[in-house]
Amino acid sequence: MERVISGIIAIPIVLGIILYGHPLLYFILIASLVLVATHEYFSMTANAGISGFPIEGLVLSFLLLAAYFFAPHYLPVFAVIIPVTLFLVWCFRESNVRFALDSIGYTLFGILYTAGLGGYFLLIANLEGGREMVVFILLFIWLGDTLAYYGGRKFGERRLLEVVSPNKTIAGAVSNVFGTLLAALLAGNLFFNEVPLIHCLIVAFICGIIGQFGDLAESLIKRNCRVKDSGTLIPGHGGVLDRIDSLLFAGPAFYCYYKFILAV
Repeated sequence: MERVISGIIAIPIVLGIILYGHPLLYFILIASLVLVATHEYFSMTANAGISGFPIEGLVLSFLLLAAYFFAPHYLPVFAVIIPVTLFLVWCFRESNVRFALDSIGYTLFGILYTAGLGGYFLLIANLEGGREMVVFILLFIWLGDTLAYYGGRKFGERRLLEVVSPNKTIAGAVSNVFGTLLAALLAGNLFFNEVPLIHCLIVAFICGIIGQFGDLAESLIKRNCRVKDSGTLIPGHGGVLDRIDSLLFAGPAFYCYYKFILAV
């Protein structure tokens, strides 16, 4: 019931901002979700004994997101700015070289994992019909996750990758892909005209598979950090990172498909 109530409250707000909100409001929504997810990531790594540089990581994550939104042509510069900044932070704050790579590496990974991948939803929104594309991604990822949950519970016997996530099954993974294709078919026929139907199905199939790797990637992080959920912000759902883990991988995949296949 907590999951249902949380969805009833959150989904209309999120969809309303995506479809009708001012561009700055959309940026605030994406940045807020990503930064909360970044904070949850650093909380998990701290539980594993690796604190990293959470404050600097959050600041760099915000600057990276701002570049995605305001000046995407400057994004390559961050390939230098972020690692150099983290190295300088270590020089001024730490002295034990035995843990230098841990602190710098975990922080760098956290920034790229949350803000680096999440920022693609800012790029997608800037495309023609981009806001509708974002909703399209949400729909097929959400329906895929829903069918994966019920399909896995009803038919799941063989585990998908037990060492990473004991609860995920092959039946759930297949149900997930079926759900993404069903959502793409319905959306493509009923209201989503920005992408031809055949491409809707292809990109949903690709993102449905890649999105599950995003889910597994977060499960690996949680298992390494010995936590069950990334946080407790969303009742019945865990943390924000638990809700956007598939999207973090699906967003870049969708953007690349659009730029290199559809936009050619």
